[in-house]
Amino acid sequence: MKKFLTVLSVALVICLFSTNESKAQLPDGAFGIGTSFDGGMPVLSGLYSFSPAFDLGLNLGYNSNSTKTEVNDKSSTSSSSSTSIGLTGRYFFVDNKRIDPFFSLGFNYDMPDNLPDALGLSFMFGGQTQIAENFFVYIATGIDYSTKSKETTEFGITTTVTDSQLSFMTTSVGAIVYFK
Repeated sequence: MKKFLTVLSVALVICLFSTNESKAQLPDGAFGIGTSFDGGMPVLSGLYSFSPAFDLGLNLGYNSNSTKTEVNDKSSTSSSSSTSIGLTGRYFFVDNKRIDPFFSLGFNYDMPDNLPDALGLSFMFGGQTQIAENFFVYIATGIDYSTKSKETTEFGITTTVTDSQLSFMTTSVGAIVYFK
């Protein structure tokens, strides 16, 4: 994974210095379709550009894992999957000729198949650059906060356990195609 991020970072830096376009050239009301890898989960996004400074995206992610364990010539396989839906807003605060820096605020609802559902909030900072007329790539890093609750009832007593997690330096890389 580190090798992939290193190669992607080098490619992004090359792109930053080889283009002179910006998101400001898109008209208001441009629709985009994007894909990204956010925290190891592939995400598909539908974006709407209200202005050159603000995008709003609806995100759908899915992740599936399978693990095979062998102990004393006996093997067992376990699998898990998770579906995530979210809403993300990106604000581009500087119009630059090579890179469009942005802040991003996102809300996620994660539905793993064998764990309690989780609510998440992310705040990220990143940059986006234009590769072709309507094709952009971006990289962002930031903070993710998630919380999940699980209720159990034992002997007629209901107990709620809440688990919260704060993650620093989470990274998202992706590409977007806008339609004018």
